[in-house]
Amino acid sequence: MPQPKVIHQPQAQRALRRGIFTLTQAIAPTLGPLPRRSVTQNLDKLELLDDGGLIARRIIALPEPDDDVGAMLLRQVLWRMREQAGDGAATTAVLYEQIYSEGLRFIAAGADPMRLRSRLTELLPRLIERLTEETRFLRSEAELQAAAFSVCYDEEMARILGEVLYTIGPYGQVDVREGHGRGMEYNYVAGCYWKGGAQSKEMLRGGHRQVAELQDATILVTDMEIEEPAELVPLMQLALRRGIKQLLLVVASISEKGLSVVLDKRLSDKIRTVVVAIDEFHPGDLSQAQADICLLTGGRPILLKAGESLETVAAGDFGRARWVWADDKNFGFASGKGDPRAIRDQARRLRRTYRETEDDDTRARALGRLGKLNGGLATVYVGGIAKDEIRQRKELAERSIRALRGAAAGGVIPGGGVALAACRDWLLAEAECHDDLEGRAACLILARAAVAPMRLLLANAGYDPSEILAQMTPGESNGGFDVMKEAFVDVAAAGIVDVAQVQVEALRRAVSSAALALTIDVLVLHRDPETMTEP
Repeated sequence: MPQPKVIHQPQAQRALRRGIFTLTQAIAPTLGPLPRRSVTQNLDKLELLDDGGLIARRIIALPEPDDDVGAMLLRQVLWRMREQAGDGAATTAVLYEQIYSEGLRFIAAGADPMRLRSRLTELLPRLIERLTEETRFLRSEAELQAAAFSVCYDEEMARILGEVLYTIGPYGQVDVREGHGRGMEYNYVAGCYWKGGAQSKEMLRGGHRQVAELQDATILVTDMEIEEPAELVPLMQLALRRGIKQLLLVVASISEKGLSVVLDKRLSDKIRTVVVAIDEFHPGDLSQAQADICLLTGGRPILLKAGESLETVAAGDFGRARWVWADDKNFGFASGKGDPRAIRDQARRLRRTYRETEDDDTRARALGRLGKLNGGLATVYVGGIAKDEIRQRKELAERSIRALRGAAAGGVIPGGGVALAACRDWLLAEAECHDDLEGRAACLILARAAVAPMRLLLANAGYDPSEILAQMTPGESNGGFDVMKEAFVDVAAAGIVDVAQVQVEALRRAVSSAALALTIDVLVLHRDPETMTEP
């Protein structure tokens, strides 16, 4: 059991640097189109990984408690980078380690850590502007496929994901599932769906697919838990008076006695009713799903918490859709009769939330709702030879989709680390404009960090970075080395691109987090520190 202790400078800085360096070295080999891999032992099996964020997550703690603090600081940054952007963990790690190591050199030379942090963060917005000045927005399926390949380095996956995102748009709903073959397959479905199937198998009978389908259906949404048959009688009487023939009833839950009413042959011959319950554990998600269904179908939710009941249902509360389906796990519809303007306004608000929020869960929820409002979805089936391979390819496809959404929405920049390395000359010139040590130091630190990802990418591909960089033409913003073709090329023209949002996020997280780490003076180690499997 480790001994509790307090570590002061300079030992604290050295311990942080060792931990940061150790974790970075485990992740750095995964950068580039010709990556090396890391082997991690996960419980009783070994995993061969080239996903920097996942490697960081697998490293629960370093053997040396002093070093572990720095590793865990970086681990948190990398995992959040992976979850939000889907890619860029290795780039973030390399930038973070370079900035921290160079920052320590200037602090040892007399720079003040707090002022250095301030200069680094002040320089960041202008550096991001410089990085993205050649952003190019994707206009074709081929460009999306090239962007996808820059993330996953899998030709089949890049081709399929590029086509899928081109078809359904950057905010479309994409479900990734395990396939049964060796390759990948995909299909498109019109409309939208939610988890939560039919509440009785009786409703699914009559077809070999065990799916209930309704044409020109009426839809009613309520948060009620229906227990007694009498609760449904007013609703069914209204439906009969309105001449409704096909009814989808979305409820919180329904008892067997309640189901006996809608399944009664005397009533079901006049009104075919399918009862479903949305499968959401979070009350907020359930309320949002109910609201979205009503928005898309033109209905109004009947809410028990607002003092309403099925006795108060009016004709205007019903929504409508051209086609409704339900199986034992999901339900959905296509061609809802909601107000197009209201749907567009809600989609606009959700896009703003998705772009502006920093919370990963909020972003994921906004994206899921956006996919449903867009009215179309795609399902991608990922296959492989072994179950572990299928699982790893499925995770890669999910990460690639997150990154590709960013490419479709925010564009791409010259890839292979070229765009970031092109900022070096500007940073060196900027350093000459500062009279204070910390201002010059911030520029020089970032100038050295800017070329670190390209140097590592070349090294991982088996080249001498210094030799390649010496042959590159100074001032040529798009000039780079294609490690696949072993030739100097215009990377933008060759289709070698990086997702702009991923690179911006990697730079922002690396600079702000490493600058903060430079101001840490004391480490307090507990006897029995808490171990977190989730960063």
